Amino acid sequence: MNDEGPSSRRLRWLYMASLILAGDSIYLLVYMRQSFQTSMHEVFEISYTQLGIMNSMYGLLAITAYFAGGWLSDRVATRTLLSFSLFATGLGGYYMATIPSYPMLLALHAFWGVSTILTFWAALVKATRLWGGSDDQGRTFGILDAGRGLVGAVMMTAGAWVFSRSALAADGLVDVILLYATASMAAGLCVLAFIPPDHAHGSLTHSDNSNAPAGQLRVVARMPAVWLQALIILMAYWLYLGSFEFATFAEKVFDQDKVFGASLSAFREWLRPVSAIAAGFLADRIRASRAVSIAFITSAVGYGALALIPGRADLLWMLWIQISAVAIAVFALRGIYFALMEESKIPLLVTGTAVGLVSTIGFTADVFAYPMVGWFLDNYGPATGYQYYFSILAGASVFGLFLTLTLGWQNQRGKPREQ
Repeated sequence: MNDEGPSSRRLRWLYMASLILAGDSIYLLVYMRQSFQTSMHEVFEISYTQLGIMNSMYGLLAITAYFAGGWLSDRVATRTLLSFSLFATGLGGYYMATIPSYPMLLALHAFWGVSTILTFWAALVKATRLWGGSDDQGRTFGILDAGRGLVGAVMMTAGAWVFSRSALAADGLVDVILLYATASMAAGLCVLAFIPPDHAHGSLTHSDNSNAPAGQLRVVARMPAVWLQALIILMAYWLYLGSFEFATFAEKVFDQDKVFGASLSAFREWLRPVSAIAAGFLADRIRASRAVSIAFITSAVGYGALALIPGRADLLWMLWIQISAVAIAVFALRGIYFALMEESKIPLLVTGTAVGLVSTIGFTADVFAYPMVGWFLDNYGPATGYQYYFSILAGASVFGLFLTLTLGWQNQRGKPREQ
C-alpha cells in the first residue's frame, strides 16, 4: 500500500474510522445497564431479575445468529448489512426512549439480537479483514479493538455528562438513550459514505463447494484446542460482563449517586484501549496462553477482593484499585483470547468455522449472566448478592486459568510432532 497517494490513504483511514465508530456505537444501547442499571430499574419500573431476563433475551437471539450471520455476510454486500444494522438499531433506540412496557422491551432486545449480530458482526469482521493486507491482520484487528474502546470511552463519558445535566433520572435516561441512538444512526451514515462496495476489495469466498461448511465443521469439532478455547472465552466473557456491575455496586453498596456510577463506568471504559494494546504486545513476547493466564490470575484476585471489601465510604480508594485491576484484566483477555488460535495452530482454512463455533459457545454468558446477578440482587440484597456473585466470578477466573494452562501444556506437547 506504499504506492497509495494521500487521497487514497485518507479514504482508507476514513474506512477504518467508520468501522471503529460502527463497531462500538451499535452496542451502546444494548449494554446500557453497565452505567445506568439502577436508573433503568427505576424508570422502566422493572426488577433486577426482569432487567437480567431482558438482556438474556438479547443473548439468546445473538447466540443463534453467529453462524447464520457468517453465511449472510458472504451473500449480501458488507456496506448494506452494516448500514442496515446501524440504522435499525438506532431506530430501536428512539422507540426505547418512549419508555415502553416490559414485554415490548423484551421484544426490542430480541430485535437487537438480530440487528447487532445476524446482520452486523460477521460483516464487521469481513470488512475489517478486507481493509488489512494478508500480512498485517493482527495489527488490523488490534486497531479496530483499540479504536472501539476509545469510542466507547468517549460515548460513555458523554452519556455520564448528559445524564448529570437532568434533575430527574427519567429525563436524564431518555437523553442518554437518544444520544446513543443518534450515534448509531450517525455511524450508519459514515458507513454509507466511506465504505466502498465489496467488489472493490475482492472477495473472501474462494470455493464453490457447497459441502465445505459442513466438512469444515466436522474438522473443527475434532480439535480439542477449539473446545478448550471456547470454554476459555466463555469464562473471559463472563468476567467481562461481570464488570458491568461496577456502577450498581458502587451505588448500592458504597452509597454513591448515579452520576458517580456512570463516571465509574466511563473510567473503566478508558482502560480498554490501553489494556488491549499492552496485552497484545505482551502476548507476542511471552505467548498468548501465558498472557491470558496472567490476566485470569489478576481477575481472580480482583474479584475476590471485591467480594470481601466492606461497603464503606472511607474505602472508596480500595474500590477504585480493585475495579481498575479487574477492568485491565478483562480487557486484556478480550484483546488477546482469539490469538490463542494461532498458538494452537488452528489451520487457516477452517479459521472462520472455528471462530463461529467458539463464539457460539463463548458468548453464551449473555444468556445466563444477567438473570443470575439479577436473582442474587433481588433475593439477597446488593451487599450480600454482590458478595456471592463476585465470589463466583473469582472462581470462574480460577477455572479459566486451569483451562488456559491445560491448553498451553497441550500446545507445547504438540510441538515435537509438528516439527
